[in-house]
Amino acid sequence: AVYWSTILMALERPLPKTIFAHGWWTVNGEKMSKSRGNVVDPYAVVDELGADAFRYFLLREIPFGHDGDFSREALIGRINTDLANDLGNLLHRTLTMIERFAKGTVPQPKEEARVDHLLQHHAAQLPDLVKDRLEKLEFNRALESIWGVVQIGNQHIDKNAPWNLAKKVEHMAVLDTVLYDAAEALRLVALVLYPFMPQASEEMKRQLGLMLNFSKPLLSGDIKWGGLLPGTPIAKGKPLFPRIETTKPQGDVRVSQDQPSTAIPSPIAAPQPGSGAPPITIEDFRKVQLKAAKVLSAERVPKSEKLLKLRVDLGGEQLQIVAGIGNKYEPESLIGRRVVVVANLEKVSWEAVWQGHSRRANGLLFWLFRVNPSCPQTVKSWKVARVGPVLPERAASEGPRSTGAVGPTRAPFQWNIGQEGNKMRV
Repeated sequence: AVYWSTILMALERPLPKTIFAHGWWTVNGEKMSKSRGNVVDPYAVVDELGADAFRYFLLREIPFGHDGDFSREALIGRINTDLANDLGNLLHRTLTMIERFAKGTVPQPKEEARVDHLLQHHAAQLPDLVKDRLEKLEFNRALESIWGVVQIGNQHIDKNAPWNLAKKVEHMAVLDTVLYDAAEALRLVALVLYPFMPQASEEMKRQLGLMLNFSKPLLSGDIKWGGLLPGTPIAKGKPLFPRIETTKPQGDVRVSQDQPSTAIPSPIAAPQPGSGAPPITIEDFRKVQLKAAKVLSAERVPKSEKLLKLRVDLGGEQLQIVAGIGNKYEPESLIGRRVVVVANLEKVSWEAVWQGHSRRANGLLFWLFRVNPSCPQTVKSWKVARVGPVLPERAASEGPRSTGAVGPTRAPFQWNIGQEGNKMRV
């Protein structure tokens, strides 16, 4: 900025009214240097993770013009959290429920059936808000505004629970309005996201069945709430941003030339009729590693009424598990819920449970947090701040406490959930 102004003055040319100079990027806290071998090759990052994800990280991570730090862990964290869990999940679950409950077309909303105006309020203001922040070169704040609407959209679905509304005919108008609002919010998100992530924006437009050309000036009606026409057929596709696994499965590690890259799991022997399970010692039980987890995604296993495929976050680690609770819970209702899983089971192969192929399950669903009707204060008093290990503390010699147990039975053990001081009895 200093040299350019000096050159212009020497040439007696008019000075610019604004010069915006970008900041510097470090890598893992260190200056980029060829001698250190830590120079980031943007082309390699784009080839591996895509241009949209890379653009999003660079523009969202720091205020434009400030210095920032780049790390692969932070980039993948943004992709998995913001792009896959938030944006991709909202698009996928909205279109899935439109397919399921509205025959694959955008439903007709009714103003008198709109019981929740929060999403409509924030999404309607989004285009003007993003425009204002782009003019100020506040790219990170513009993206924060967009993701604020995305998060409200996910909360909108969780709060209104379309899977429950669909169970009663008298709730159909509310159901249609809830689904329309989610789809219309996604339309506006796709529109304002185009300058930052054009490929993702175009894919969202395609899946929502939109015919707009985002690269050309839009009409005023296109950027106002209500532009999505009821009856528009949707075209749900693959997840917008697949999650990036940060750990390699053990089966993919080849220890010798003669060993296959993926070990074939031994079959699980079916229990013989009439044979009771052998008793285990307390030391055996202490080997069980229970962890509090958050459900990131849930979907039904084809050709099964009971099985659900879940992906859960253990706080820095993720597991894929299969749970036999499909006849009790809708998959969408589990997303964001806290569960307890057995995290140290040996990997097993579930034959023919996922599109006719063998899939591996890494854990077992142990408990879904819920309120005991006879003792609702049990769950309300918990403050589970984060997911992580659920470690055995001690045996309670005094027996069951008067506060009641979560679930149908009690056992003389007390467990810490996620952090010291948050305990439950199982």
